[in-house]
Amino acid sequence: MALLVAGAVVFVFGTAFVLASDATLPSSSSASSDLAQAGHWLQFLAAVALLGAVCVAGWEVIVRSDWAAGAEIAAAALGTLLFMIGLAAFAASNGSSPSAAVTEAVGIGVWALLVLSRAARASLAEQGPVNSAVQETRSALPGGGGQGRRQADLWLAAAIGLFALAIGYGFTAASSRGPGIAAGLLQAVGLAALAGALAVARTRQRLRSRPVPVILVGLALLAISFLAYAVVAGLAFATLTALGVGLSIVTAVELAAVAALGLAAWTRVRELYR
Repeated sequence: MALLVAGAVVFVFGTAFVLASDATLPSSSSASSDLAQAGHWLQFLAAVALLGAVCVAGWEVIVRSDWAAGAEIAAAALGTLLFMIGLAAFAASNGSSPSAAVTEAVGIGVWALLVLSRAARASLAEQGPVNSAVQETRSALPGGGGQGRRQADLWLAAAIGLFALAIGYGFTAASSRGPGIAAGLLQAVGLAALAGALAVARTRQRLRSRPVPVILVGLALLAISFLAYAVVAGLAFATLTALGVGLSIVTAVELAAVAALGLAAWTRVRELYR
């Protein structure tokens, strides 16, 4: 969690550089390009911190000889590595490499497959005869309880959201109006599905941690930023000033979203060490 906090802080600084790049676009294209490249490299460093967090978690489960969890974290590390490589290619090309977006999309797709496998295993466990009898007994008691134990549908919703997010990232490889609109819409839908799964899990008492509401706010802001990106991609701007204002709005909302997610991670760190 501490590494996630560090990664969020670095990503916020990187996004701030990108915001400055968008703001200076009308006045100086060369300064805007330099600021954007610096911001993209900082975002890559944030992904390095994320990969470090995943690897630390994997080492902990390996030490405990929990090989099933270790295999899951290895798959998560592979997806994170691909996403990090995509960010590196994006930074090295200053946003001009189509393969960077495709690599990021593949990394998110690996995460989606991992979540989908968890949904399948949860569904099989919930359909077992013993578990079904327990569920029926709990549902018959005052206050129910059957809904609170279900989680396969939540994992499935999260997997669908990640798949939509991955496809959206893939569409950003095409630098044209139609794919840009589709990318923003798909990414927003994917994040909305993730936020919905978290919200339902919270109502079912599956997630009781304090950072959950802040995470929901961060995901909502991130979805809004992708919607704004779709709007900007669909508009024809007459001047660089108008384009810079549109891109600045998108980046500002993204910065607020990442700051909220970083605050949620910091709140979780404080909970763990309390």
